[in-house]
Amino acid sequence: MRAVDDPTPAYLEVLRVLRQWGALPESDVTRMLRPWMLVTNDFREMEENGYIEMTFVGDEYVLAIAILGRLFLEQEDA
Repeated sequence: MRAVDDPTPAYLEVLRVLRQWGALPESDVTRMLRPWMLVTNDFREMEENGYIEMTFVGDEYVLAIAILGRLFLEQEDA
């Protein structure tokens, strides 16, 4: 995310996709959320915040929602 952007809407969309579909490869999430133009560093930032877990499998990262991500999503949806 760029410094002037609020990443919360993009975070919420990523978390909603992961909640609905479960763990997904990074490329699939990026394609599903094409309007957000997400890159690996965006997902790393989410991992640093504790919202998702990234595991390197094969030739790319697999993203999964973390407990803190579920709580963040529930709080924002309420």
